[in-house]
Order: sequence, then C-alpha cells, then structure tokens
Amino acid sequence: MSDLLTPTELAVMLGMSVRTLANWRSNGKGPPYLKIGVEPPEGHQDRRKVRYQRQIAERWALAHEYRRTVAR
Repeated sequence: MSDLLTPTELAVMLGMSVRTLANWRSNGKGPPYLKIGVEPPEGHQDRRKVRYQRQIAERWALAHEYRRTVAR
C-alpha cells in the first residue's frame, strides 16, 4: 500500500465525498495535500495530481475527532 493517497482513497477512508475534499482544498480547509507534476504556465489548467500523505491525513483526522457536541 502506498504512502500517498488519491482523493478517492482518502474520501473512502474518511467516509465523505471526493467533492467535499475538493471544496476543502479550494477553501484552504481539510488535510494538507501535495500537487505532483509540472506547474502549468499562467492561464493554463492545472493538471497536476493531488495526493495526500497517509500519515499526515490520519493525524489530521485524529486531531478533528470529537466525543460529543456541546449544545448551544
């Protein structure tokens, strides 16, 4: 098993959609990620591959674990 996860693999691991991860990336939320490949020239679509480091994603998930929700 690789130490790098695709967005699909991480979404399955976390029980959420790939779209949620994409939204988090665009909003600066969620676990840190890598973009692998050559950076495109300005004005061109970014086709680099997004990958998550397994250990970092697991630590991020554990840091966001809650035992209960406080009523407001």
